[in-house]
Amino acid sequence: MMPVFLYRALRYGKYLQGLSQRFGRLPDSLRSDGRPTFWFHSCSVGETLSIQPLAKELHLRFPEVRFVFSTITKTGQVMARQRFSAYGPGNIFYFPVDLAFVCRYFMDWIQPTVIVIIDTEIWPNLLRQAHMRGIPIIMANGRISPKSFRLYRLVGPVLRSIFANYRVLLMKSEDDAERIRMIGAPPGKVIVSGNIKYDKELVEQELSEGVAQSLDEALGLTSGDGDLIVAGSTHAGEEQILIEVLRRVRLRPDLGKTRLLLVPRHPERFDAVADLAARAGFTVKRRSEANKMATGADVMVLDTLGELATAYRFATIAFVGGTLIPHGGQSIIEPAWYAKPIVIGPSMENFRQIARDFRDRGAVKQIQAIESDKEAQIKELTDAFLWLLEDEKRRTAMGNAAYSVFENNRGAARFTVDKIAAIYKDVCKAPR
Repeated sequence: MMPVFLYRALRYGKYLQGLSQRFGRLPDSLRSDGRPTFWFHSCSVGETLSIQPLAKELHLRFPEVRFVFSTITKTGQVMARQRFSAYGPGNIFYFPVDLAFVCRYFMDWIQPTVIVIIDTEIWPNLLRQAHMRGIPIIMANGRISPKSFRLYRLVGPVLRSIFANYRVLLMKSEDDAERIRMIGAPPGKVIVSGNIKYDKELVEQELSEGVAQSLDEALGLTSGDGDLIVAGSTHAGEEQILIEVLRRVRLRPDLGKTRLLLVPRHPERFDAVADLAARAGFTVKRRSEANKMATGADVMVLDTLGELATAYRFATIAFVGGTLIPHGGQSIIEPAWYAKPIVIGPSMENFRQIARDFRDRGAVKQIQAIESDKEAQIKELTDAFLWLLEDEKRRTAMGNAAYSVFENNRGAARFTVDKIAAIYKDVCKAPR
């Protein structure tokens, strides 16, 4: 993997932040102080946010425990510092490069009591080093997408020995549980927990009135009388389609003031997205430069981190990105919390069960045209937006259905916390 690591670092600037830390140069604040320690690991922003209900409840149950948090991406670091610095100074760090000597050093320095890894982050050396020390490792909110499943099956015998290092594998759905069993996970360690992202504690801290007011003042989200389409977690190739769809929607006399809020998934694309909207002839306002314009704009770009869920509260319609291209989709749970009608593209492979739940309740509008036929995508998306924008009762019904799916699937976070707590208590009882 080292050639891949170096290529991405040099070509895209990935992983260069905190490079010395990734190889073991850790601050004194992470050195064990004798207290039991929960180490939470998440890859990026979405996974980091999903830790919130777990950390909050575990801290209430075990105030004597030290909490530390690692991420892989820079955006994950920013989010972790925003959400988890209150649990202790200097408790956020970059995940180690998965080399045995580096992982040994991290273990010796931090001395975790329990390690909780969010989603399917499989790091063989870290897992082995923890297992050798008797440190239980918990996979929380695990998932195996169909695409990953096909790849993992090729190395099933290797994965079988790696999965043996976990204490428990808490999977989002029965489909995910079945896939991970088929690629070598011990059946006795696999448990279906549900999806912790359904628990509203995930977003309650993020959806404060203060954040909402700040967003509104900066971008003028409630100014004017036009409808607002919030397009969250968009990827390259999607913004161009959304901008063209906006142009066509605004051709309707009664929808001429419709606006679009774009929230790109990756920060390195903020500039390109803003330029794309400007070149299309729309007035553009960026969150980071909001003071430069006192009024609203046709297209707004949310170029900050951690505010997307809050932005959905202002939406007339929510569009969720990563779905017009063969990416596999992004979470549609956040707009459901606000009872918003949701529109998605055809690609939801990474959230297959969630998409099915929403479709079964009539809580989402999914277009079918694929990426290779952009004109068909533009037409279908335009029709979907018009279908909702022209009928308030339809929007309300779909939004209420989305919220009902959200409410009916809560409880996974509490279930996960109970499992982590039980394992921690077992460790404390074990002879030293």
